[in-house]
Amino acid sequence: MSLGETGLLKLVNKLQASCTLLGDTGSGDSADGAAGGVDLPSLWEALPSIVVVGGQSSGKSSVLEAVVGHDFLPRGSGIVTRRPLLLQLIQTTSAAEEYGTFLHKKNQKFHDYEQIRREIDAETHRSLGKYSISSDPINLTIRSPSVPNLTLVDLPGLTKVAVEGQPASIVRDIENMARQFIQGKNAIILAVTPANADAATSDALRLAKEVDPAGERTIGVLTKLDIMDRGTDAHLILTNRNATLKHGWIGIVNRSQADIDGKKNLASARRAEMEFFTSHPAYRGLHNVGTPALSKKLSTFLEKTIRDQIPHIQNFVLEGIQALQAELRSLGGPAMASRGEMLHMVLTLCREFDRAYETLLDRGKNGGESILGVFESGLKDSIHKQNFKGIFSLANVATTINEADGYQPHLIAPEMGYRRLIEQGLGLLRAPCERCVDDIHQLLCGMVQRVVGESVPMLNSFRVLKTEVLSASLNTLDKLKEEAKAMVVTMVEMEKSYLTAEFFRNLEATEAAAGGAPAAAAAPAGEAAQSSSTAAGISSDFEEKHLRRIGAHCSAYVKSVVMQMRQTVPKACVYCQVQASRGSLLEALTTKVASAAVDSVSSIHSNKEKDYLARLLEEDESVARRRDACARRLELLNNARDDIAAAL
Repeated sequence: MSLGETGLLKLVNKLQASCTLLGDTGSGDSADGAAGGVDLPSLWEALPSIVVVGGQSSGKSSVLEAVVGHDFLPRGSGIVTRRPLLLQLIQTTSAAEEYGTFLHKKNQKFHDYEQIRREIDAETHRSLGKYSISSDPINLTIRSPSVPNLTLVDLPGLTKVAVEGQPASIVRDIENMARQFIQGKNAIILAVTPANADAATSDALRLAKEVDPAGERTIGVLTKLDIMDRGTDAHLILTNRNATLKHGWIGIVNRSQADIDGKKNLASARRAEMEFFTSHPAYRGLHNVGTPALSKKLSTFLEKTIRDQIPHIQNFVLEGIQALQAELRSLGGPAMASRGEMLHMVLTLCREFDRAYETLLDRGKNGGESILGVFESGLKDSIHKQNFKGIFSLANVATTINEADGYQPHLIAPEMGYRRLIEQGLGLLRAPCERCVDDIHQLLCGMVQRVVGESVPMLNSFRVLKTEVLSASLNTLDKLKEEAKAMVVTMVEMEKSYLTAEFFRNLEATEAAAGGAPAAAAAPAGEAAQSSSTAAGISSDFEEKHLRRIGAHCSAYVKSVVMQMRQTVPKACVYCQVQASRGSLLEALTTKVASAAVDSVSSIHSNKEKDYLARLLEEDESVARRRDACARRLELLNNARDDIAAAL
């Protein structure tokens, strides 16, 4: 790679500046989240950045000011930093170019660092009041010849207890916020720990080890070395023999509160810091102490991280561009102005719906195969559950024959009894046949809902049209269901109204050929009908045999009709419901749209028709927000791709 180390830092700084301007600040994109930016590919999170985490009184803010070389952070008691500060340092070549800018006041340059401090404080109070905290960052860019090219994130200091006026959850909330910002694999953790406290109890180190157990991206900063107890020092920590970190520690001496109150500038403080380290017997030979050592360590570590990550960043950018382009295609373009465009869009989406529905009907999973399952299993099982056994029991056969005969018993064969028994048996077919129609209807309705929700993504952009498509389709299916029910009920009634005499002649012939024994015939439910002759009130074996023969004949006839209906009912459902739904689900809607288009030829109706189309294509606000967020993120990634290509 021909890009030098300074060029690497400038490239990443430029990319991060673009992220800030276009609303990509990672960590959930709080700036974009309300505008539909959730789950967008985050370039910010793909770029290495330094996150400063430490306790409330660890000297964290002083470390940042030492790196910048100016006082610019608010100070005070309690939790002063209540929103993350996203700080970009850009090294310039001229002192005349030294100024700061805020994203929330992007057109204003702050040349006075005291003004920057006041604006940070004012913006915090504007958004949060006195006590609340938020993970929504304040974005500050400082351009100066004296700063390194770095991007740092300053977080609210970790605290042990809530003070008066603060919510009880603030301790947990701050810790969760810190965890949110440092858990990304590209976050370089600057864990600030005071030397006058036990490093083993450092909250910053605890959180860092939680998200980075191997210490691959953690650098320790040891502050307050000058106020340790007399006779103690931090030599073992700074030489990485105690509280060991993979990338070691940097020792820092910040200004005391008295120095700050006395307006001691940072240049003087830096000289005093170096005098402390060079004169202290425990530290004078160390090279990892002092603010210059910290700046160098951060720059070197960041450069190496960037160099390792550049190929991954390039892949991320290209994959993100492809994903965003695909999503934007599915979201469609912005609202259409002309009647012709709107009419074309409505009819196009209706055709897409029809095609997707027919595809699912023919070969889609949970589509056509489910329909076949209703025919082969559902209808059969539903018929099997009917009480044919009760109808063809000896008791019911005897009762039905006697009721049919009335006061004049039959002479040879109980014709009316036969017919009534068969009608009773065939009557049981109505419910399974109607159930089959209902099952097919439910499947088709489910397929319509799947197509509307998943197969035509652009329908999600137009809430009213989506509702109309769903409503029109379901209404059509309801009508087809009623037509199919009428047909299958008619088929059952037809069988009941006219019996096939030829069946019984053939049955008699079969019995005669078998020596006069009744032809074997099982009830449609699969069991021979049995009942005690005593319970049936039958007085002789002859009468019982006679009744059994009648029951067997009627059962055999009903069974033959059942076999026939198991073949014809599916045909009726396919004809009346499945085939009839092809291309017809949206006929009512498209007819209404076409009728409105014809009416619009007259100027009297044109605005009315346009209003109707406009209502259909009224875009859901969330879709518009999502499209805008995707477009901004795509612009960012396209710019990043070009910047990386130009730099390499």
